[in-house]
Amino acid sequence: MKFITMLIIAMICVSCSGSSSVNKAITQVEKALEKVEKNKGNMSESDWKNIEKEMEGPLQVIAHALESNEVGMMERIKLMAVAAKWATVAMEAGFAEIEKQTGVHREELGNELEKAVREIEKAAQELERTLNR
Repeated sequence: MKFITMLIIAMICVSCSGSSSVNKAITQVEKALEKVEKNKGNMSESDWKNIEKEMEGPLQVIAHALESNEVGMMERIKLMAVAAKWATVAMEAGFAEIEKQTGVHREELGNELEKAVREIEKAAQELERTLNR
C-alpha cells in the first residue's frame, strides 16, 4: 500500500512539474498580455507588431514543449487561462477597431449581424425549396 501511495505522489509531482523555460515563457506571454490589456484602446499597428515580436520566442518555446509533451498539468492550466484572456482582449480590440472605423457601436453592429444572418438563412431556405421542386 505504501508503494502505491508513493507511486501516485510521484506521478502527481511529475505531471505537475514543468520546465523552467516553459514557466518563463508563460510569464513573458502574461506580461505582454498585461501591456495589451492596459493599452488596448490606444495601440497602433506598430504596437501590435512589437507585441507580436516580443511573444515570438516565448510562443516557440511553449509550442515546442507542447509538441514534445514536456508541459505539466499546472502549465497546461496556466496556458488555457492565458489563451482565454488573449481571446477576450483580441475580441475587444477587434470590436474597438471596427467601432473606430465604422462609427457603429457594438450592440448596433451585433443587431445588424443578426439581421444579416436571418436574411441569409431565409435565402438558403428559399434556395433549398427551389432546388427541391
